[in-house]
Amino acid sequence: MRSGFVAIMGRPNVGKSTLLNALLSKKVSIVSPKAQTTRDAISGIYEEKDLQIVFVDTPGIHQGERKLDSHMRRSAFSSSRDVDAIVYILDASEKDMDPDFRIIDSISSDAPRIFVLNKIDLIRPEIGEDKIQTLCEHYPNALVLEASFKENFGLKEIKEAVIPLLSGDMPFYPTDMITDKDQSYQAKEVIREKMLHFLRDEIPHSSAVVVDSLKEKEDGIHLFATIILDKENHKGIVIGKGGQMIEKIKVAAKTELQRMWKTHIATLKLTVKVEPGWRDSPKALQYIGYGDR
Repeated sequence: MRSGFVAIMGRPNVGKSTLLNALLSKKVSIVSPKAQTTRDAISGIYEEKDLQIVFVDTPGIHQGERKLDSHMRRSAFSSSRDVDAIVYILDASEKDMDPDFRIIDSISSDAPRIFVLNKIDLIRPEIGEDKIQTLCEHYPNALVLEASFKENFGLKEIKEAVIPLLSGDMPFYPTDMITDKDQSYQAKEVIREKMLHFLRDEIPHSSAVVVDSLKEKEDGIHLFATIILDKENHKGIVIGKGGQMIEKIKVAAKTELQRMWKTHIATLKLTVKVEPGWRDSPKALQYIGYGDR
């Protein structure tokens, strides 16, 4: 039996959550084309006979000034400790690699690093070769792989690269577990994902979701959640004319959760609340679930 933990790290929007979902062939981490979609470290558990790999998807590392940004940075960097390997993802289509070098050099972990150039399909082969050479010059002992998660290219190579680095000989989670996150967490993330899909950039990034109640009864799951906004003028946009927007978010979230959980959701009620400055309030961040634990 081989087992261990692998942190997936990188800048925002490089494909970390897409990689996790592709490796597991199941949706564990929400995905959107917008940066800073992932706000917490999320574990996805990959199983084969005599093999368990716990992949930890981390928030994209960026230098925002808000306390929420600090929470995400701490979550990402703390996830690199006590792991068997770090899979660091770079966007092959990004010209400037210096921000990645600064992040890589600031990771205080002795775990071996595997660099993955994702979105390799978006650049010419010679550009990819130059990037690989640059990475090898900066980090001579690291393995560099090419991938396109959208095309499922490179997944097998990533998995095969981490297996020899695993140090455990017992499973860390039960064999029927796919993630360390419970249904309440999954529900709030799916609702937030639908907001990212339907609303313009600023509103989803300045909003959060809190699950007030989730109960399973004979007729299905009854779910009540609150959408928390930073600005009063965003409330009307989230609700929409005649409640059309919030209804779209609710229907899309309900459909997605029923597909994920393979069970009926009898009730999904969304309430909208304005909490000005919540992203800089330690008390609000703690209540929402983004504070230090």
